[in-house]
Amino acid sequence: MDPVQSTNWYHAIAFCNKLSIHEGLSPVYNVQGVDFATLTYSRIPASSNAAWDAATADWNANGYRLPTEMEWMWAAMGAENTPDKPFAGATGRSEIGDYAVIAFHSTEPGRTRTERTNPVGSKLPNELGLYDMSGNVAEWCWDRYGPYPEGRLTDYAGVDSGSQRVIRGGAWSASNSSGGEVARRSWNNPESSTADTGFRVVLRLQ
Repeated sequence: MDPVQSTNWYHAIAFCNKLSIHEGLSPVYNVQGVDFATLTYSRIPASSNAAWDAATADWNANGYRLPTEMEWMWAAMGAENTPDKPFAGATGRSEIGDYAVIAFHSTEPGRTRTERTNPVGSKLPNELGLYDMSGNVAEWCWDRYGPYPEGRLTDYAGVDSGSQRVIRGGAWSASNSSGGEVARRSWNNPESSTADTGFRVVLRLQ
């Protein structure tokens, strides 16, 4: 099965709430005027939408949600303080092509030879058993894109304002393998939907 792809950020948070409702969990996200229980796919915005841009998160809810950027990075590092990893799962002896579907548009060793995503789990997992943290599709995070604050951060969930949302992990279409670097961050407008962007969900442990 291929990863989720061609979804915008609005689709991603709607999916999280829909899955939460389906499983009897408390939805994390609130969008003014939107009833997620009755929301249909056709009503999820495909263009910029102020109400959806202003979505809020209930961090105490037990439902599914997108990872924050810092949660995503910690998972990609394998729960180790190694932000300089060239890709998720890197050991210093491993090859990127063993762990990531990436860099189709390059001539680098280990690049993917298929101009598309690969099935999830077709490469090796990182230290936490997570697949495709680097490559395959870039992944939406909750956070608005902006500069990191100075000093020590705890449970950081992004800046308070801004229209773009963080994307992490690189994709099969990256122009070179640096797209899979654990510390590399990118952004896109939340209404943007591309063939190399998807998402993964997280669930708070009870």
